[in-house]
Amino acid sequence: MLFARIALIIFVIFSTPSFGQVDEAIQAYESGDYVNAFRTIEAAAKDGQANAQFYLGESYFNGRGAPQDFSQAIRWYEKSAKQGYQDAQMKLGNLYLTGKYVEKDASLGASWYLKAALSGNTEAALIAGSLYFDGQEVPKDVNKAIAAYEVSAKAGDVDSHEMLGYIYFSGILGTPDYTNAFKWYVKAAEDGRVYPKFALGWMYYNGKGAQKNLAQAASYLKQAADLGSIQASTLVAFMYSKGEGVEINSALAFEYLKKSAEGGDAASYATLAWAYYQGDGVDKDPKKAFEWFKKASKSEDSQSAFMVAYMLQQGDGVVKSARDAIGWYETAASAGYAEAHGALGHIYFFGDEGVPPNHREAMKWYRPVAESGDAYAQYMMGFICEQGKNVPHKPDEAVKWFSLAANQGDLSSQIRLAWMFYEGSGIAKDLVLSYMWSNLAATASKGEEREQLENLRNYIATVLSPDELKLAQKKTREWKPASQPN
Repeated sequence: MLFARIALIIFVIFSTPSFGQVDEAIQAYESGDYVNAFRTIEAAAKDGQANAQFYLGESYFNGRGAPQDFSQAIRWYEKSAKQGYQDAQMKLGNLYLTGKYVEKDASLGASWYLKAALSGNTEAALIAGSLYFDGQEVPKDVNKAIAAYEVSAKAGDVDSHEMLGYIYFSGILGTPDYTNAFKWYVKAAEDGRVYPKFALGWMYYNGKGAQKNLAQAASYLKQAADLGSIQASTLVAFMYSKGEGVEINSALAFEYLKKSAEGGDAASYATLAWAYYQGDGVDKDPKKAFEWFKKASKSEDSQSAFMVAYMLQQGDGVVKSARDAIGWYETAASAGYAEAHGALGHIYFFGDEGVPPNHREAMKWYRPVAESGDAYAQYMMGFICEQGKNVPHKPDEAVKWFSLAANQGDLSSQIRLAWMFYEGSGIAKDLVLSYMWSNLAATASKGEEREQLENLRNYIATVLSPDELKLAQKKTREWKPASQPN
């Protein structure tokens, strides 16, 4: 019996290749001596050596040293991979992901790449991180992406530094984690990455993930801007204009603003237009201001559309054209810009080059502004209703609009009410109200107009009864201007 045991041990020792023999067999396989390598690799694989199992899989997969057999190859790759052999895990990841020679299973392929990544394989980490982050081949799983990217990031991969920074900064996990974002973006910024520099500047500026430090913010943002970051250029321009982290410098603010706008940041177009229009940091240039206002208006900036119209109407930086201005005013008005309504009302009321007066159109545009509480528009509505051309004469409606404006303190409306109530033209004559409005208007008027109002007031005082005069003066005394609606 003892002899039999000794014989078995000797058999096992001599039938199982040593690690050195396996290494030699692998070298033989790599050099092309497949047949001689196969026997040793097969024995070691069956004995459970992970590297041999992988190479046995390679032998079957490539048909080298044995007939090609994909099912056998997969079987041995899986045995090796389950022992943590990275090359086998990578191989399976690729096969299942591509569906080449096996039924495609992207999720299984990604899981093998992740296993290789967690075993420390940087290449697998980048692949797994990308797969789980993009969520195109496999269901998106940001936590698995982070686990993979952390492997390659710790190995010094700058792409992984930036990806981890972005994941934490953007709040993809639910809410931003600025502390972790800052940690990874610092590493990426050290390697010259542009967006991380912008993000660090933003975090220093806002005190997110790092203590607020405007000087540090300006430093990072200028670096990012000089490397082409449009977002950074916009912020740097703002900081130079306000003196935040840097000394106020309108010329530099303009240069960064121009870089931002020319780089395609639509939010900068209008600001650059105003800089050219007002000469802020640069010589006034109405022509360039007009060009940038026009670009800004295409980004649905209603104020810029208004400025395009205004400059066309005035011939400022562009050939004067009131007719063209109308179209731009209408664009601004349709976007809710109240001043555009008033401007259209003005053009149609008074007329302009190539645009004859049209009081019906003027009313159409003045009305919404008047209804919102604008005293001038209310006065104009009242005037058109009382004296307008090509519109029905409506003195009662004129009184309504004049009263709204007059009660806000509009002098012109107060004067019209004084005369209308005195004359009783189309409305009931009311000398008490005529006295009150002429009394109030005379106080705020000057020159000949004041004299006429005083004469009117004084005359009415002679025809009112003592009680009526007392009432008229009481109304005057108690009148207070109404506040204009917001």
